[in-house]
Amino acid sequence: MATLTWQGKQPFDERVLSSSTTHLHTLDTFLSQPAENIALATQSTTNDWHNRLILGNKSKVLPALLHEFVGAVNLIYIDPPFMTGRDFISGTQLAYSDKWKNNIDIYLQWLYETFLLLHLLLAEQGSFYVHLDWRTIHYAKIILDEIFGFSPNAEGAGYKSEIIWHYQTGGRSYKSFARKHDTLLLYTKSAQYCFHGERIGERRGSQKRNHMRKNVGNDGHITWTIRSSGRLYTYDENTIMTPADVWSDISHLHQKDPERNGYATQKPAALLERIILASSEERDLVLDCFCGSGVTPVVAEQLKRRWIACDQSHLAIQLTQKRLLEQQLHYPFLLQQIDPEHSTTT
Repeated sequence: MATLTWQGKQPFDERVLSSSTTHLHTLDTFLSQPAENIALATQSTTNDWHNRLILGNKSKVLPALLHEFVGAVNLIYIDPPFMTGRDFISGTQLAYSDKWKNNIDIYLQWLYETFLLLHLLLAEQGSFYVHLDWRTIHYAKIILDEIFGFSPNAEGAGYKSEIIWHYQTGGRSYKSFARKHDTLLLYTKSAQYCFHGERIGERRGSQKRNHMRKNVGNDGHITWTIRSSGRLYTYDENTIMTPADVWSDISHLHQKDPERNGYATQKPAALLERIILASSEERDLVLDCFCGSGVTPVVAEQLKRRWIACDQSHLAIQLTQKRLLEQQLHYPFLLQQIDPEHSTTT
């Protein structure tokens, strides 16, 4: 299988993880609402569960999580730095730096290590989404093929979808086509994974699609038919269609959008709602180690998923905590950070 190489590429050594002495220290506990807590307490799989909001660099947080959560995360979504060569400011505060000394090799090694750690945390039936743009998405796909495995038919473990999130915000260039999309890659650890297209689809409806023949019944009910390979296929107007892999119906957040909390590069809740509904069940565990504006844990909370959210930015953790406490909590959550007394590796 083809693999990607770069200067300083380091092979993965699990012995480094097994020798890690990194631990998480709890700073505060936030309780869920009593009625909801009682209802969920009947579920043995979530008894005494606390969600986790963790301040810390993923290179230390993820190894610390492996002690407890190896192979246990049902859904991972990450929106990591894109290697834009910029610093991102929220108000007067630095949200995060995305400069990488202008060195693609440094960035790729960092991305590679991130993917390796997340692959270990992902459950056998789990799904992994990575959200990037034109700068590095092609590199990410080759690295993920190496880690998850490659199938030319997208069967078994590995690649499942390349999703284009198309939006209208941003400027126009006179020297190139306007860049108006991000890309999300979906990978799975096995052929058995959670996917519910019916939860996020749309009615087939009465609008003509492709070369299908429209049939109107005596009662006005519409069906669509098409013949392929000698077989006639019939579809009801109320049939729910799985969304295509180009998402143009979810708008980018504009500056005055009431959903915005001031964090640079904030993503809309509708985007995460679609991903979480499609690729997880209630009480499943969702992980985002670049939680930024807090959209992943907030939406996971609303949809009654368990979650772990991490970020190295104090600003991101503060905004995420505030956003969580403004809504109903179905589970209590812990505010944690790397314990400075146990943050070395041997």
